[in-house]
Amino acid sequence: MKKLFLVVAAVFAFSYSSQAQDVRFGATAGYLNARGSVKADGVSISASESGFYIGAVADFNVAENFNIQPELLFAVVDESNGLMLPILGKFAISEKFNLQAGPQLVFSLEDTPEDFSSVEFDLAGGIGYDIDDDFFIEARYTFQINNSYTGSEDVKVRGNYLTVGVGYKFL
Repeated sequence: MKKLFLVVAAVFAFSYSSQAQDVRFGATAGYLNARGSVKADGVSISASESGFYIGAVADFNVAENFNIQPELLFAVVDESNGLMLPILGKFAISEKFNLQAGPQLVFSLEDTPEDFSSVEFDLAGGIGYDIDDDFFIEARYTFQINNSYTGSEDVKVRGNYLTVGVGYKFL
């Protein structure tokens, strides 16, 4: 848990100290669909569950058509809790629309069984729409890069996430 707080503090401290011309802070929440898959001995099994997320967002304007958007999200899926930390580059494709891409860390807040990692490394991509200067909507999909199974068997355990949400920038 100490590592989690250090990572979160470092990301926000780095982001805050950057030379961004314009910084906005806000809140976001929405729908979350988590899909898990297990592959072993040539057999693949997958299942998905729905839940929600809620959290904080920062939006740093770096260039005319490029922003950096770190978020800290509390996620709940099927009575399991986690923290998601996406750090996205936002590329404006028009005045209202943007494309998003970047890494995401997911920290499980549940007890992790032996031979499993409690941290996921994901790659996220999505699209956003600014309704006005304060309200926005976003949809993104993330692919887990690392294998959650750390044991010696030839087993692959991965998760993918679909999120659709709304947000409000109040500062």
